[in-house]
Amino acid sequence: MKKIQLGLVAVTTALLLTGCGEAKITGTPIKNVDSIAVTSAEDIDVFCPTGICTFELTASKPVTATVTMHYDYTKLYTKIEGVDVIGEGAKNAKVVDEDQFTVDISSADKPVKIQVIDY
Repeated sequence: MKKIQLGLVAVTTALLLTGCGEAKITGTPIKNVDSIAVTSAEDIDVFCPTGICTFELTASKPVTATVTMHYDYTKLYTKIEGVDVIGEGAKNAKVVDEDQFTVDISSADKPVKIQVIDY
């Protein structure tokens, strides 16, 4: 009986520790995106040379992500005109700077489609 209880405690502890890690974000280019670099659990760089692009973000658990938009590796966006978020898994997309916006990814493992337009 004690072995079963110890086994259950070990499994429960392992599950709790696994669940406490950072969210893992995956970016998928859809239209006009050269690349997406996830630099941390909450910071993403998107490279869109045309100024209008669409991409998806998926997180392993709910997270607020900051997305920085680039034309290329040497030039940031000059002014984000609009950010549209499509899908149930996200809310509250908010432009915070000329080249950055935040988005709350509220559902785990559900892709969120985002379209960004530069001025």
